[in-house]
Amino acid sequence: MKRPRQKNAAAGMVFMIMFLVSAVLSVIYPGMFGAIGAAEVSAAGTAPEFTGWVQDDASLLSSEEEDALEKECARVSEVHGMGVYIVTTQDFGGGDIKNWQRQIFTEYGLGADCADSGVMLAISMAARDWGLVGFGEAQGAFTTYGRERMGELILDDLSDGEFYDAFARYVFMADDYLTAYEEGKPYTEDHHYGEGWRIPLIIGVSFLLSLAVSLVIVLTWKKSMNTRVRRDGALEYMREGSFQLSNRTDRFLYHTVSRTKRQKESSSGSGSGGMHSDHSGTSGKF
Repeated sequence: MKRPRQKNAAAGMVFMIMFLVSAVLSVIYPGMFGAIGAAEVSAAGTAPEFTGWVQDDASLLSSEEEDALEKECARVSEVHGMGVYIVTTQDFGGGDIKNWQRQIFTEYGLGADCADSGVMLAISMAARDWGLVGFGEAQGAFTTYGRERMGELILDDLSDGEFYDAFARYVFMADDYLTAYEEGKPYTEDHHYGEGWRIPLIIGVSFLLSLAVSLVIVLTWKKSMNTRVRRDGALEYMREGSFQLSNRTDRFLYHTVSRTKRQKESSSGSGSGGMHSDHSGTSGKF
């Protein structure tokens, strides 16, 4: 009858020792258990786990759209040797989305196959944030002007929920930006994107040619229809003495007032188009 009591006493002694050791460790290393808890939260959280160039954690794209963007990002990245990434999330956690992008790029080793160079477009749906950040050598291609210009061109599609169109335009422009950089002519305040002389010239020449052809056709038709002698006034068609005017008065019949709405001045930094840029990134709301 004494042996069970001895076993219980021994088990109780072991439990007390373990409890005391845990208490001592929690005092000496107060951050140890917090670190363990943080690791568990990180593992169970919604942080992206990249398997390619496009990470759509916010489910903004269909599978077909994501596959198409994945292939195009891979093609552009391979051609230029710089990564082109797209990231979406429901909530990046607050703060500056550009810092979140830099953290992702570093922690997940993005750009490892591209000499740590690339560009990332990120979308967060919680507060409708967007961010565009260049890394490594790609910062030379994606200048402050270039990033803000890209933001202007994709903002309408983002605001309308046309995410695939916005992302496709981003990849297309990234290809152009990297090509211009490789040619030694990155897009800057002195070299505007989409505002060169070639496109307006082509449109202008096409318009003038169409106008000339149309004018020739109309004049030809008009000449073939000119079979009567022109009269200068309606009186020439009246018989003499057939019209007699007995009374003449002037009456004011209509009063028309035209009003033009005066546009209110708006602050350049307000609204969904407001942008914030630093040396390598630009962010805003959509």
